[in-house]
Amino acid sequence: MIKNIYEMLYKACTENSARIFFVRQGETYKDLLTAVKKRAVLLAKKFNIKKGDVVAILSGNTPDFIKSYFAIVSQGAKALMLDTGLSSSEHLNMMKYTDCKLALAQKAYFIDGGPQMFDIETLDSADENDFIATDVHLNDLAMLSFTSGSTGNPKVVGLTHSNIVSLGEGSKFYNPVIHPGYMFYGFLPLYHIYGVVINIISPISLGCSLLLQPVLNPKEFIKDFQKYKPEVIPAVPRVWEGFYKKIIDGLKQKRVYWLVRTVVGLRSFFNFIGLGALVKKVTQPIHNIFGGRVKVLVSAGATLKPRVREFFEKLGFVVGDCYGLTETTGPAYFNFQFKLPNGKTYYAGPLPDNEIKIHNPDKEGVGEVWVRGSLVMPCYIGNNEANVESFEDGWFKTGDLGKFDNKKRLIIKGRKKQVIVLENGKNIYPDELEDLYQQNDEILAAAILERVINGKIVAYGVFQVKSGTSVSKVSLLLKASNLMIAPYKWVTHFAITEEELPMTSAKKIKHHEISAMLDRGEFKNLSD
Repeated sequence: MIKNIYEMLYKACTENSARIFFVRQGETYKDLLTAVKKRAVLLAKKFNIKKGDVVAILSGNTPDFIKSYFAIVSQGAKALMLDTGLSSSEHLNMMKYTDCKLALAQKAYFIDGGPQMFDIETLDSADENDFIATDVHLNDLAMLSFTSGSTGNPKVVGLTHSNIVSLGEGSKFYNPVIHPGYMFYGFLPLYHIYGVVINIISPISLGCSLLLQPVLNPKEFIKDFQKYKPEVIPAVPRVWEGFYKKIIDGLKQKRVYWLVRTVVGLRSFFNFIGLGALVKKVTQPIHNIFGGRVKVLVSAGATLKPRVREFFEKLGFVVGDCYGLTETTGPAYFNFQFKLPNGKTYYAGPLPDNEIKIHNPDKEGVGEVWVRGSLVMPCYIGNNEANVESFEDGWFKTGDLGKFDNKKRLIIKGRKKQVIVLENGKNIYPDELEDLYQQNDEILAAAILERVINGKIVAYGVFQVKSGTSVSKVSLLLKASNLMIAPYKWVTHFAITEEELPMTSAKKIKHHEISAMLDRGEFKNLSD
């Protein structure tokens, strides 16, 4: 039985010794294990890192990040995952709060006034034969992540070796669709739980390779797709929505949109009557955008709209739509349709040894999503108030509202705290309206907030629009979109901006920050 993260890594590296892991660098699993051992020897001998210490990682997407992560946990230390998008003062506060002993960072992120900084990209000269793995157990903490605030009383998630090992073992459930040797594309930030799941643990557990991309530039993504041809591409919903819009716009410009839509809509029928070649001819140009070998598209970090998932599924991709939080070690639930070895179709479910339920559902089946199992964190570190609020009878209360569809796919309606409750008792779910209004090409991003207008609670919109789009144009777009929903949901009061709306590193809209901007009068283009 595997009892810690290092043993999990060792097992994967010995079983896949000669297989390439880091594609761009041409490094094998054996090379990875050697590098981890050398970095661990450095940590132990040069910095006296020992079990229980906290070591921060502050770096972009490089192989050194992953090597350092495994080296830290092999010594029984805790890896503090720092968001490179935060300020230096926030990084310092986080390191002080966790009593961080050392920070492995790229030089651009070096900070004075905190723990000792070491260049994470330094070439290690230590002797791997001096490596000694610390006696670490499943219940020992392995990594720390801040989920809210860097000052005051923050929420620090502590994930154990058991959480991460369970993630690795649970990933193997998807072997029927993600085969050993497949290449994962890795542009998602490694400090985020989604990056840990999909660019560190899952590729290793599944015997796959990883193509890291340190630059968040779609042009670089496309170049990589054409050159390296990955089989698995993970991204956040905003990226998939961007591809969705661009593909449709391109088809319309070529005047073949309705042809493609008809053929993919009748995909099963054409395959049944022996016209599969026609389907492939129509869909192959779209597959070629992603390099031509992609089998699986994965989405997480926010809610993937069902219309976007269905669009890519009809094109012949297997789409994994993941719901989860840092507190649940990422994938609490996967909407992931594929064929099982017994020939049955799998639609959705939690990873093995985990379960999920909708607590206290209303007449439409919507309630709070609760999770329990091997992936759920033991607690927030040093925050008893948050622990009392978040756990009940062994269940973790996510704060998200959701429901199951007829295939047991989980549909997230939004955050419990963001639901707009009108005076008549009716609920408005911001996610639903944001998706609706973003189907207009001129609206690039949307935030729906609760505001009081003329003494009444209303759904208020803040829209990021294309350059040159006027308030009157947006008003017309909203009126057309509003015809598709009940009148009590209509957004008629709004503000527009051409500036990008504030978002998290996972590309989630920061509703509270946008509400504060409204209060400060920072949006000048307002509806009447």
